[in-house]
Amino acid sequence: MKHRKPAVAGQFYPASRESLGNLLEGLFRQAAADAPEIGEHIAGIVAPHAGYVYSGLQAARAFHYLQDRDYKTVCIISPSHREYFPGISVYPGEAYVTPLGELPVDLEGRRAALRCPGIFETEEGHRAEHALEVQLPFLQYALKDFSIIPLVMGDQSPQMLQLAASCVKQLHAQFGRSMLFVASSDLSHFHPAAEAAAMDTALIAMLDSYDDAGLEQALQKNEVEACGGGPLLALLRGLAKERHCVRTLGYRHSGQINHDKREVVGYTSALILEKGSDSAEGKH
Repeated sequence: MKHRKPAVAGQFYPASRESLGNLLEGLFRQAAADAPEIGEHIAGIVAPHAGYVYSGLQAARAFHYLQDRDYKTVCIISPSHREYFPGISVYPGEAYVTPLGELPVDLEGRRAALRCPGIFETEEGHRAEHALEVQLPFLQYALKDFSIIPLVMGDQSPQMLQLAASCVKQLHAQFGRSMLFVASSDLSHFHPAAEAAAMDTALIAMLDSYDDAGLEQALQKNEVEACGGGPLLALLRGLAKERHCVRTLGYRHSGQINHDKREVVGYTSALILEKGSDSAEGKH
């Protein structure tokens, strides 16, 4: 049996189960302290993927809303930082492993993903990639009894973006509310804090207004930055603005942690909510 073992435990987040659990408990508690109530069904999440000391609180601002909700499968879409390859890879093994335990790969969901053009089964993009791995402990802390579909975009070309969005649409049509989608992305990289904040605020405004066309154009022109721009747009287009809206959950950057404002990395998180769903429906 093939299990993808942790690649960045001890670097991006604690390697011990106890330390990681304690850290997540604190982050979730802090995130919930001033959080508005969200009753709608959560179809998708946007979350950053830096080390937890930098982006953990911003990620927790989204993931804490998953507590007391039920999903059978979580489809995580990540960029690839370490390997370039054409297409989108789904992990061929049985599970991902974190210090909190094993997360089985959903076999039915993987088969469904492999029916999508552009998706293929390979370890490429999964061997050492942190952007997918760091999402998993948050999910494990918030949810119970779920499996995953781990997807990594080795190619974020416009053509591959459309294929990723089409696959999200197909998976959402097949699995409905039992599947949650997670897009992994940080924002601008290595600009002075004021410049980064201006770029990132513009991107966040496009998320809030569900302006996928404007976001794609701004990314292509380098007016805004998101290393997971492909996953972001795949969720926005695959889930469809006619039935969904976006609620962004604030903004942070690395300079607020290390006090170096010369070159910062920006972070936001967001919920993609189903329009018109009430609080009772939103629990499932």
